[in-house]
Amino acid sequence: MPTLVHQLVQSIRRHRAASIAVLVALLVVGFGLALGLQRAAGDARADVGPERHRGSLARLELGVARFELSAAQGEQIGAAAQRDEAQHQVAALQEQLQRVQQLLASTTDLVTLQGPQIEALDRCLNGVSSALDQVSVADAGASRTLQATQLLCRDAQAAISATPPG
Repeated sequence: MPTLVHQLVQSIRRHRAASIAVLVALLVVGFGLALGLQRAAGDARADVGPERHRGSLARLELGVARFELSAAQGEQIGAAAQRDEAQHQVAALQEQLQRVQQLLASTTDLVTLQGPQIEALDRCLNGVSSALDQVSVADAGASRTLQATQLLCRDAQAAISATPPG
């Protein structure tokens, strides 16, 4: 290697003018190349600026989308909780409705059972009333009406005394 450097130095001493011309050409080319690179770097910076802006805008839009997604998920959770509460209320109302229907059914059965009892008692009381009306006007048929009424009142007593089914 030292011989190569030594040979280069001797060649430069011999061809001084050509060496200076090459050196100047190299400097001009280097300077031009430096200017070109600076201009290219400036262009690249100019191209990167809008891209940075678009990137910042995209990050901002992503943040907004995440916020909206979180809000929608919160609304979904709230709606699910409301739905669950409504389902619980419906179940409670259905149970209450079943109890009321059972009470209505037993009341209907009781009314159905008491209907004939009330009719028998009505016949008894009408008979007694007729017999009393006849007695008040001294009607001789009052005794027969009272005996017939006695049978009606026994039937009413039997209907009332009967144990209800079920």
